[in-house]
This record gives sequence, structure tokens and C-alpha cells, in this order.
Amino acid sequence: MAQTQNLILRIVAQRGEISSGELLEVVQKFELSPDAIRAAANRMARSGLLIKMGQGRGNLRYKVGPQGQILVDQFLAKFLRYHLALSGQLAWDGDWLVVTFGIPEWRRGKRDTLRKRLEKMGFGLLSSSVWISPLDQEAEVMTLIEELELAGQVTLLRCQYVRVPGLESVGELVYRVWRLKTLETHYRDFNRRVESLLASLERLDQGEEIDTEELLFKAMDLQGELMEIILDDDPCLPSELLPSDWPSQRTHELTHIVSNAVARLEIADDDRYHYLFHMLQGMEALEAFRSEGNDGFHWPESGAEQ
Repeated sequence: MAQTQNLILRIVAQRGEISSGELLEVVQKFELSPDAIRAAANRMARSGLLIKMGQGRGNLRYKVGPQGQILVDQFLAKFLRYHLALSGQLAWDGDWLVVTFGIPEWRRGKRDTLRKRLEKMGFGLLSSSVWISPLDQEAEVMTLIEELELAGQVTLLRCQYVRVPGLESVGELVYRVWRLKTLETHYRDFNRRVESLLASLERLDQGEEIDTEELLFKAMDLQGELMEIILDDDPCLPSELLPSDWPSQRTHELTHIVSNAVARLEIADDDRYHYLFHMLQGMEALEAFRSEGNDGFHWPESGAEQ
């Protein structure tokens, strides 16, 4: 359900506003049934992820709702951090930010929310109720504490020395705290599937007949998976804390090659799918922005400076 929701939100956010018919046509390309798409869109409208306009199937239109915009903004922040980390611009100064808390059981809901939000921000769980980050995120944490009304129950510390007996290096500490082995496996598996898609694109260049529409939607599907990895799983740590062969660098290279190759296909001129190419190209831009016309979130238009 989360994957369907994220896919719908991406498409609606890119379009700014979209008819129910167009949304149904595009999302079905990802092997989802019309009933599943309608049910997901209705749930999203009820929860504020989408705003539904008009009545009757022929007149329904959707745009991103207030809760959906929060998710878009969260992704934009994480997306920027992902690129900064890959480009070496997210340097570690040797300090750790430590967040620890003692929140009573009767406030369990806010305690659970704090944990989830810290993890989304890229903090790693050092031990029970002790979270660490190599980045200066004090301002963001203070805003979160105020939002959750947890003043007096959360403590922030800065230190240069964190040691866990049995772990001999910072690299070992990082691998355990952020469960990087699982993430590394996920990236390497993802890279293999992107390389398989790239091989299909190369066969197309050699004159073999291949369904270009199918290639487009395979590329879009892989892009959606990468976006979920970045948002949900990757803490986007500074390069100094990762191995030199960390696979997300290869991931970035492959997605760049694939998006450029797909954009050269004849289907790129099809008006029905033109905006989908903007979404693919947007993963290669180092920035994403919301249009000044306040009509939703957009990746940079084709031809924009990147």
C-alpha cells in the first residue's frame, strides 16, 4: 500500500493537478488494478495527502494536499542530503550529536513519533533511547522537540568520542548502528536490476525490437524504488564514514545513464508521457523545486539548467 501511495503522490505532485482518468491510465502501467488505484486515491484524499476536486468519475481531479506536501518536503530535504553526501559536500567534522530521552509510558505515542522522526532524519540507534548523528542537526531536533511538546524530557549532547566495547573502529560502529549491511545488499541488488534495464536499452540501440513503453515504465518503477530507499532506509552519511566502494555511488551513476538513455527514446515525444521524463530527469538534478505559481511540486522542466 505504501508503494502505491508513494507512486500516486509522485505523479500528482509532478502534474500539479491531474484528472482521475489520466491518473488511472498512468498508474495502471505499473500493474495496479483500477479498483486498487481508486481505493488508494480515496484513502489519500481522506487523510489529506491529496485534495479531491469535482464530482463524478468524469470530473474528478486531484492535487497534493497539506499532508502530502509534508511528505514531498521531507523527501526534498532527504534528496538534497543524498546528493550532498554523494558529491562529498556533506563533510564530517568529527563531532557526534547525541539525543537521549526519558519519556514516560503515558506519553508513549509521542515517544514513538520522536523515534520515527529521528530515524527519518538519519539518526542511528546507539542503545535504548540514545540516538546519534554525525551531522549538525541540533536546530531540526529542537524544532521537533517543540512540535511534540517534549521540553524537559529530551537531552542533546555533542561529543567527539563514542566507543562501544567490541567495535574497534568508527567504521564498525557505523555499520552496526545504522545496519548498513542490509542497506548495502539492497543497493547492490538494485544496481543489478538497473544494469539489466541498461542492457535492454543497449540492445535497442543495436536495432533489436523492444517495447519502449515497457522500458519507460520499468525505469520509472526502479526510480520509485530508489526514492523509497533514500527516504526510508539510507541515512545519507558523510562519505568519510563509508567504505570507498559504497554501492550508492554506482547507483547514482547507473540511474544517470538510464535516465539519459530513456529520454532519447521516441516515446519521449508522446504527449501522454512527456512529464514522466521530467520525473526521470529530476533524479539527476541536484535540486528540485516547487513552482512559484503554487500549483504543486515539480521537477525541473526539460531544458532547464541542471
